[in-house]
Amino acid sequence: MRQKPLLTLFATSACLFFTALQAHADSQVAGDDASIGTTPAAQPKPADAPSKEIEADQPAGSRARAHVATEPATDWFVLHAGVRPRLGTFGGIATLALAHARTERFYGGVSFSAVRNDAGTHVGLAQTGLGRNLSDSFIGGMQVSLTENRARTFTGIGQTALAYNRSLDMVAAFQVAAYNRAKTFAGLTQLGAYNRTDEGFSGVAEIGVFTHAQKRFSGLAQVGVVSATGTSLFGDGDSSDHSRFAGLAQIGAFSTVDGDFYGLAQIGAASYVSGDFYGLIQAGVVVGAERFHGPLQLGVAAISEKSHGIQIGAGAVAVEEHTGLQLGVVANVAKSVTGAQIGVVNVGEEVHGIQVGLFNHTKRLRGVQIGLANHAEDGVLPWTALINMGFGDGDGGGLDDDDHGASVAAR
Repeated sequence: MRQKPLLTLFATSACLFFTALQAHADSQVAGDDASIGTTPAAQPKPADAPSKEIEADQPAGSRARAHVATEPATDWFVLHAGVRPRLGTFGGIATLALAHARTERFYGGVSFSAVRNDAGTHVGLAQTGLGRNLSDSFIGGMQVSLTENRARTFTGIGQTALAYNRSLDMVAAFQVAAYNRAKTFAGLTQLGAYNRTDEGFSGVAEIGVFTHAQKRFSGLAQVGVVSATGTSLFGDGDSSDHSRFAGLAQIGAFSTVDGDFYGLAQIGAASYVSGDFYGLIQAGVVVGAERFHGPLQLGVAAISEKSHGIQIGAGAVAVEEHTGLQLGVVANVAKSVTGAQIGVVNVGEEVHGIQVGLFNHTKRLRGVQIGLANHAEDGVLPWTALINMGFGDGDGGGLDDDDHGASVAAR
């Protein structure tokens, strides 16, 4: 596929930002979703014939160790405590395990395990542990752990861990950990060093060092050192599975949307949209959009393939066409301009409007050039000082392509 000029130009301008960001975490293999939850608790075998699954859970060197209990726990306790309890259905206040607890169905207040807490279905106030909490279906309050929380489906208040939270379908107020991940998240916030949704985020905000909604973001704000929506950091906008950001603002040192942007503002030292930008402002040191629709694109370098609105920067570039105002301190460049270019150097292959600067250049002028040196191939004069005009169709002394050919033949 031919590389688009905008993508090449933007990537060159922002290369210092891009290098550090390519080390971001890659997507895990699709099959890892199967490892999120747990399996229903099986009835233990007698101590003299432990199951292979139980043996696999034991530390190395302890395979022959006998279990404390040899009979399955009775269902429906008010309280239950054990070393490695395996329960079918528990209904009551709490369960306590010193090592690894497995409960097929938990209905109650709090379950706690020092090492690992597994539940097929957990309906209650909290699933807690010092190690890992795993649940196929969690309904109720919170999963709280020092290290890791996982749930296939989570409906409740939230997951809190120091290290890692993971869910497939999550409806909750929050995920808070160093690393938060969900296939779909609906709630208030993901808060951590790295936040990721594989399908969609619908909520208030993603806040962290690296926030990444891989397909869709719908909310108020995405805030991070790196804030990204879409599969890749640099997309060409041609993906059949088009991503989009819809919210108030995307804010980061590097803000990117591999798809379309709908919101008020995209702000970052480097800000980029591979598809359509619909908003009030795109601002940063280097800003770029495939197609910009908005009042203001503002940056040291403001770049677009096609733009409608105002481009302001040391350099303002529209690779194909610009409708509106280009205000470049050093230079304005566009293939086609409808509106105005104001800067030291103004270059447009075709200009419908006005160019104001020290040097103005165009091939086809339908308007006015004001500057120290003006060049318009079909203007009233090809070269002028101070002012030049072009009207087309031979009305102002300029020659159309057909007229130019006839004039040469007449000579």
